[in-house]
Amino acid sequence: MRAQPLIAVSDVEASSRWYQRLLGCQSAHGGTEYERLASNGVLVLQLHRFDVEHHHGRIGDPADRPYGNGVLRCFEIDDFDAAVARAVRDEGGHF
Repeated sequence: MRAQPLIAVSDVEASSRWYQRLLGCQSAHGGTEYERLASNGVLVLQLHRFDVEHHHGRIGDPADRPYGNGVLRCFEIDDFDAAVARAVRDEGGHF
């Protein structure tokens, strides 16, 4: 069994760029509604736009805030200090 983490976001492409820079992963799908991010061919994170229904209905309601209540995302990476530096550099950006 493998976890397949998926989070709902308002901007899939901007979120993808941010997570790619932060975690050093790559796009494995790409798109405005759904994205898969991977590292060495292994799934790291899926991003899905809030208001896109596909075959499963909407993941969330963009009008129902706050987002992330009760959600914790943890990533184990080899170079934590470099990831912190990237996050600080990107602070204030959209993700």
